[in-house]
Formats: sequence, C-alpha cells, structure tokens
Amino acid sequence: MLALFNEEQQMFESTANRLAQSIGINNPHDLKTRNRKSDWQMLTEVGLLGLRMRDNGVPLASGVEVMIAAKALGETLVPQPFTSALLASELLALADAPGELIEELAAGEARYALLLDRTLERLASPDEKGCVAWDCEGAEYALGLADGHLVRVSLQSGFTAAHEPADLTRSILHRSGEHSGAEVLGQPLHPNALDRWYALALTTVAADIVGVLNGAQTGAVAYTKERVQYGMLIGSFQAIQHLCAEMLVQVQAAHSMTCYAAWAVDQLSPEEALVAARTAKAYAASVALPVTETVMQVYGGIGQTWEHIAHVFTRRALLDSRLFGDESFQLKQIANARLGAC
Repeated sequence: MLALFNEEQQMFESTANRLAQSIGINNPHDLKTRNRKSDWQMLTEVGLLGLRMRDNGVPLASGVEVMIAAKALGETLVPQPFTSALLASELLALADAPGELIEELAAGEARYALLLDRTLERLASPDEKGCVAWDCEGAEYALGLADGHLVRVSLQSGFTAAHEPADLTRSILHRSGEHSGAEVLGQPLHPNALDRWYALALTTVAADIVGVLNGAQTGAVAYTKERVQYGMLIGSFQAIQHLCAEMLVQVQAAHSMTCYAAWAVDQLSPEEALVAARTAKAYAASVALPVTETVMQVYGGIGQTWEHIAHVFTRRALLDSRLFGDESFQLKQIANARLGAC
C-alpha cells in the first residue's frame, strides 16, 4: 500500500489541527478556565463525533480519519471526551442498537463513558467489582459488556469521582455502590465485531499517545531555541540535540505503526487488524515514559513544576499507555495470536 494521506485526508488533518489548536490547553490553568460547553459544541459542529456513523452499513470515516482526529486532539491535550464518544458510537453501531441513540451521540446531545475493569484492559460488566467509568465528563451513562451483550448503566448512582485522577484532562468515576440496573442495547456482539472494536479502540488510544508525545516534544524543542545557559542557547549543546533526536525517532516510529494499524481497522480481517493495533499500542505505550521523561529533562527545573504544562502531557501519556493494556499485555496477546495460547 502507498502510506500517504490522500487529498481529502490531508484536508481533514488540517481541519482537525485547527480545531485542536482552538480548543486545546496551553497550561494547567486552562483546565479550569476553558469554556467546556462551547468547546464541546465546536467539536460537535465539525462532525468528529459522527465519524463512525454508518451509511448502508459502511462507516462514514475510516480508521485513518479517526487516527488523524485523535492525534490532533492529543497534541494539544484537548480535555473533551472525544475518545469515549467515538468508541461508544462504534459499539452501538456494531450491536445494531437503535439508530436514534447513535444520532444523539453524534449530535453531542448525549454522552457515554466507557465501563472498564479495574486494570483498564477491557470492557467490564456493571456488576464487576472495581470497575470504572472512563472519560466520563458530562456523561449520564456508561457502556459495558455483560455476557456478550452491550449494556448501559446510569452514572447517577453507584459511582463517585476519583479524588486525584492520574490524567488531568479526562474524568474517571469509580463504582462505589449498587447501581440502578443495566439496560441491554441491541443484539449480542459477535466475537469478530468485538475484535474489530478493540482494534479501533487500541488504534485510537495509540494515536492519542502519538499526538501527546508529539506535542510535548515540539514544545521542548521550541524551548531549546529560546533558553540561554552559559551564554549559549541550550539547543546548541550536543547532549540536548541527542535527546531531542532520540525523541523524534521514537515518536515517528510510533506514528508509522499507528498509521498502519489505522488502515488495518477496516481493510484487514478482524484478527489481523487487532494484531496490527496491538503492535502499535505496544510500541506507543513503551515510549510514552521515555519521551515524557526526556521532555522534562530538556525543560530542566521549570519542567518539574505544577505550573508548567510538561506534567499534564506526561500524565495523559502514561494513563493512555495503560488503557486497554500496556505493552506487556499487548505483547502477550500478540504471542498468543501468533503462537497459540499456552
């Protein structure tokens, strides 16, 4: 395949980048001062929430467009629940849930969190001990999986907010008591459909990691062109240049793998698409810590302060690396798929 974006995808990338710049954050204080309602409206109007709506059973946008959007929003740390909304829409479509539910979600009129197990590795049942509702800002319901059925559970009872979430840009609710009951939506999810969904989920999260790391790296490199130490720009120091070059290699490698996984979502069999997505997620997760640590080293002392943006990038990247399984989890699953479970 020719690994280049076509003209439409290039235009979409430009639009997504402009949107991300307008609703992203530049410092930790922005997390409290941004007009979340207005930003959500902008996200909705551009149509990002409806990317995976169906037209005669075919998604309006491919996994590549989803990756482009996720990367752009991650690069500016957009604190809107795009990932959960998009993946919830995909779940509803795959389960053949009522069309009005998908339309409400795409229009931004309804929000769904994702119900994950305590390890954040998979979709969970509402009755599972320790489950969490992830990326739940403004959500009334969370979508989970129970006995092969897609279910939704109200977040109005039985869930409480985390005191200090690891990722400052996305909200998490912990199950703390009895919920009001789960409602089955649509038809049972076929294993192939679920594999296809996990392939999209892993690719989307990997794309977010790539965006976050690229945004963090770009800011650090710009800093090396401004910061003067010992009468010279720190970017002229060979040690700093090596650090920045290593970051670039790691981020670009993660991006390349994620591009292939995004293409595979709709073009390969569910099993092969899932392996491609696991590969991209494994590598992206493995470089999340090294890159963000290097970013802080380049910034020096200022990068260690709560007032600086560096720790917000780091916290989002590290939480992303755990979502749907870290690199160790993915590598084990790839080995099982290629060699057979032991």
